Amino acid sequence: MRKGKVNFLWDVGSGVGRLEYPSHTIHDGNWHRIEASRNGLNGTISVYPLEGPMAGMMPTPASANSPAAFTILDVDQNAYLFVGGIFNTAKKAEAVKTSTFTGCMGETFLDGKPIGLWNYRERQGDCKGCVVSPQRTDSEGTVQLDGEGYASVGRPTRWNPNVSTITFKFRTFSSDALLMYMATEDMKDFMSLELSAGKVTVNFDLGSGVGKAVSAKRQNDGRWKSLTVSRNKKQAIVTIVDIDSGIAEDKIVATSQGSATGLNLRENQKIYFGGLPTIGNYRSEVTLKRYAGCLRDIEVSRTPYNLLSSSDYTGITKGCNVENLHTVSFSKPGYMELGGLSLAVDTEISLSFSTLQDNGTILLAVGGSTSRQRRRQSGEPYLSVMLNSGSLEVLMFTRSHSPHRITRRPDQGILNDGREHSLRIERLPGRSFAVQVDEEAKLEAALPNDQPISLQRLFLGGIPAEVEQTSNKANVPFQGCIWNLMVNAVLSDFSQPVSFENAEIGRCPNLAPPQPHLPEEKVEEPQPVSPVLTPSQATRPPSPPADSCASAEPPKVIEMAYQFGLTKNSHMSFSFDDAKVRERLILEFDLRTKEQSGLVLYMARINHADFVCLGYDLGRGNISGCVPFSINDGSWHKIRVSRNKQRGVLTVDGLYSKQMTSPNKADLLDVVGTLYVGGLPQNYITRRIGPILYSLNGCIRNLKMDFKLNMAAPSSSHMVGRCFRETETGSYFDGTGYLKAVASYRVGLDVSIALEFRTTRTNGVLLTVSNQDKDGLGLEIVQGKLLFHVDNGAGRITAEHAPDGAGFCDGLWHAVTATKLRHKLELEVDGRKSRAESPNARSSTCDTNDPIYVGGYPDGVHQAGLSTKRSFKGCLKNLKITKASKTMDVQFNKALEIKGVQPLSCPKGA
Repeated sequence: MRKGKVNFLWDVGSGVGRLEYPSHTIHDGNWHRIEASRNGLNGTISVYPLEGPMAGMMPTPASANSPAAFTILDVDQNAYLFVGGIFNTAKKAEAVKTSTFTGCMGETFLDGKPIGLWNYRERQGDCKGCVVSPQRTDSEGTVQLDGEGYASVGRPTRWNPNVSTITFKFRTFSSDALLMYMATEDMKDFMSLELSAGKVTVNFDLGSGVGKAVSAKRQNDGRWKSLTVSRNKKQAIVTIVDIDSGIAEDKIVATSQGSATGLNLRENQKIYFGGLPTIGNYRSEVTLKRYAGCLRDIEVSRTPYNLLSSSDYTGITKGCNVENLHTVSFSKPGYMELGGLSLAVDTEISLSFSTLQDNGTILLAVGGSTSRQRRRQSGEPYLSVMLNSGSLEVLMFTRSHSPHRITRRPDQGILNDGREHSLRIERLPGRSFAVQVDEEAKLEAALPNDQPISLQRLFLGGIPAEVEQTSNKANVPFQGCIWNLMVNAVLSDFSQPVSFENAEIGRCPNLAPPQPHLPEEKVEEPQPVSPVLTPSQATRPPSPPADSCASAEPPKVIEMAYQFGLTKNSHMSFSFDDAKVRERLILEFDLRTKEQSGLVLYMARINHADFVCLGYDLGRGNISGCVPFSINDGSWHKIRVSRNKQRGVLTVDGLYSKQMTSPNKADLLDVVGTLYVGGLPQNYITRRIGPILYSLNGCIRNLKMDFKLNMAAPSSSHMVGRCFRETETGSYFDGTGYLKAVASYRVGLDVSIALEFRTTRTNGVLLTVSNQDKDGLGLEIVQGKLLFHVDNGAGRITAEHAPDGAGFCDGLWHAVTATKLRHKLELEVDGRKSRAESPNARSSTCDTNDPIYVGGYPDGVHQAGLSTKRSFKGCLKNLKITKASKTMDVQFNKALEIKGVQPLSCPKGA
């Protein structure tokens, strides 16, 4: 805000875009709603007065463009979002003139998803509560489900097993999803309402056989529908009414089999709306796909329900917004049709897409000529954008000569990798058109004329059968997501399609594999970390191998202390008698860490209504404001948590304590008898404890909970290591394993790899990537020398570094930078450079699309860029891989596979 007016600024790499909203000033003490959006170069802003004399007036949006060239905002999940100001420690863009805000903020959304302003990661200054911001009048009792959530409610108190009525209103574009589900504990009696290919389906069983019926019409057109199920014993009648028109669109009747007449739902059994919990047993007929859309006016047997008052819900927000949608996805063959366009000179079309398939129609716009004879004589004009065996092909046909094609081939970078890619198509003056993928150089092709092309029908994701027949275009269905279609900087509204089939409008699954610099774990359990030698073993070491450094010693570890944080789900669990902690609880343990944040302990009720959580954040954690010093100093600290009914006390080192009281006179802790230490399991779903859900990178010992827990024999353990007596930055490789750091990587023409290592062996693999043929790249230590190999397919090139003196057995860290520039190599070790060059200059591309392994590689995997199979022993840190000026920081604790490696913990060198 500058002088009372809202300013919107953005920079995507080629200069600042600036836009001041001209119509209103907002420093009048009234509530306003600000909506700002950016697509490519274009930024748009609107300001809605919610109070005062101008309340209710619809604003005129203001737009502007940033300087041309770059269109992608390169931020990832590590980026910070600041609200209300910018921290003193953050670097502010020079174009941003203000750094503080004084006033109130209400509901805040980013890309349509709510940001809980109370659930902040960090804050500065005094942030207090404000009066409630104005709400939309039609939102009371109306909720929106995001496709990943659900709500459970209790069975009505007055329940007649033989007669029941269920009513609610819904509004959605979902094709397949669960609307409602109820079942007895043995699942013999159940009822479900679902969407299947957009049609409403009712299933129910009263214990002697299923009754099923499906609506005649699709009901997922984004309009409000009223649905009523009236069941009288074995017969259920489902009525669906379009609310806007008041027309009853469907009436279906289902009859259950057998003689049973009652749905015997007990009082403690739940009714689910929008989906089901991940863990549980359900009828096989029922879809587990969750609902994305709106619900309101829910009643079961005349008992009204507000899902936001449920004790167990997730993924649900107040209100309903099914307008101005800009995303569509296709999981099976389908399409979406929008209004047409005139493709004249200076017309620009842009969109983004992601897919894992190498074939598919992204966009097809065709002329709307109705004369079949004319189509045959001259051909129908069209614009086609599709993936063909991984190549992006853009064809433009103006009715003159043959279609004109631009092809962007996969050797410039794979497009069907599940990641986000942007596409721009421009009709240029001078009879040509251009295509730009992401921020690559534009590709151009000539056209026979500069006459406008009238394209009256535009399809995304595929085409219907009748268009396939009339246009002589084969339907190649697209699987994936398409979003932000813009024609001349005007964003297309997908909530107003001409027609669609199997299109999930407003939804986009994340298809991308884990980011290389922040990869996720695989779902299956990784192999456990090889145990570090204990002191008792260290006193009687086996005979050292021939390639072991003379100065090598086993790392010194601390007995009965355990290192967590090796991956984000590193943890132990312990079972206990939950009745013993209902009124009183004592937890004690010792903690050593240098990290700023991480989850230490967690226990909860199944629905997480009751829980105990000790997080650790910014050196003080949920201890924030409790102790006047930081505990992330690498020293041991004794933590004690005690609770007696409502009152709790947190004590650190027996010196500083903080008393806490639970709200609303709640004095019983009702939890499942499992304590998680150091983190949470892979697919454990929790709520209400803030953003710190990842494992603590630190050591824990002497854990007690009213009684001593044996940390050497937990109920379960995942990726837990041993604690070194003294540590330094780095990750420890014990000489038996490897890390799979990146799922697939294309070395291509140029790449630069930088890392630091300290070793106790004269042989070992540092890093390798290879296809299963000839091409590959490797960094290795062989007989005390550091070798950098690359094979572009025409023979191996090697750059070699021979260290002085004690070589790499000196116990010191060594810095390595290995650079491939087409057919040339440069290896720099501790400031000394060596080079190598292939005599075959035409062989310049290392054609890999394979995993990067660090410290070794699995048995049975071919590696063209190595001469040794020996695993690395020692410590590695600061691995960075740079290509095309973009640097990937590889974080070892986020590796896809871990064997014989202890990430983020390195024993201190002598």
